[in-house]
Amino acid sequence: MIDVFDSLHEAEYRDPNFYRNFDHGLDGFFYHTFEVAFAFLFTLYKKVLLHQKGGEEDFTALDWEELLDLTLNKAPLEFYTMHARKEGNTFSVKTLWPFRESVYFYRLLDHVEKNGVKIKEVMRLFYDPQEKNENATLKRNRICERILKKKSILDLVEIFVYGSERTYIKPIVDFLLIYEPEIRKDDSVMTREEQDTAVTLGRRIGAAVGKSEDGKKGDLYALRKSRKKVDFLEQINRLQFKLGSDFIVPPDVYEGKLNDNNFQEFKQFCMIAALNSFNAATSETKK
Repeated sequence: MIDVFDSLHEAEYRDPNFYRNFDHGLDGFFYHTFEVAFAFLFTLYKKVLLHQKGGEEDFTALDWEELLDLTLNKAPLEFYTMHARKEGNTFSVKTLWPFRESVYFYRLLDHVEKNGVKIKEVMRLFYDPQEKNENATLKRNRICERILKKKSILDLVEIFVYGSERTYIKPIVDFLLIYEPEIRKDDSVMTREEQDTAVTLGRRIGAAVGKSEDGKKGDLYALRKSRKKVDFLEQINRLQFKLGSDFIVPPDVYEGKLNDNNFQEFKQFCMIAALNSFNAATSETKK
């Protein structure tokens, strides 16, 4: 208990501007309710569960079965997130939200970081430099809310990466491809195999367009505008004709992995992977 107390209080931070009172180690400005809650829970993960001191980044092996037994059966861990604003001489509570998914959240962080994805880098990339002040983290706040509530972030990530001027999104994509299967284990809309097919198709599209002299980023936007499966497949056929042997469509696409039921999510996975591969290909070409 003393060790936990010391580890937690090591994160205390006295900000002269009163923007925060703990050092989350994620760098940057966290303003909105859910991104602050995410940062606080991440701090507990780093400082208490992993017992990291200072700037250490070494992993400590956690016995998740023991932790699950403790938190679920003997000492369930629950937080309440409250957001209040000062109005006159008092404070008005805008949000009061219970968080009961600490085990899920910490298992997710453990799984993500052990696969080489740094949460710190993912959160940094979700900052939108095109916006000003607190608006720069509004999209990140919505994404953090979805993560804390165990909901898909696929649509938000697709909108973000195509609306952002960032040319490096690999950590975001890596995080997405770990996170989505974790929360979709019982998904009836899209199977893991269908997700993999969509990502493979996207990677091939992005790499082929990025490396081809005839390819341009507009090809990705044209494909993304497809509203129906038939339109999507027609655009793919046009790309095949345009790019020739540089672009080969995975046979699974025509063998049932893409269907009317999963089209929207299939396209989103595909387009995110395509943009990531396009950025990588064009970056290599410029060297």
